[in-house]
Amino acid sequence: DKSPEKAKQKKNRCFLCRKKVGLTGFDCRCGNLFCGVHRYSDLHNCTFDYKADAAEKIRKENPVVVGEKIQKI
Repeated sequence: DKSPEKAKQKKNRCFLCRKKVGLTGFDCRCGNLFCGVHRYSDLHNCTFDYKADAAEKIRKENPVVVGEKIQKI
């Protein structure tokens, strides 16, 4: 009965170093919780693709605008 409880990660510890974080934990977009040392994506081998997310956001917010052709007189 205790094996499922043990496999389940507690939400008050850093995913990488297992340090208790309490209220100062940082939620990452990859879905894990990190301490102040490991909060940056390059320090915890983040699986979230920030570049693709930013490119998609730019595509949605800036639609392609095509001007009308000028008629020659």
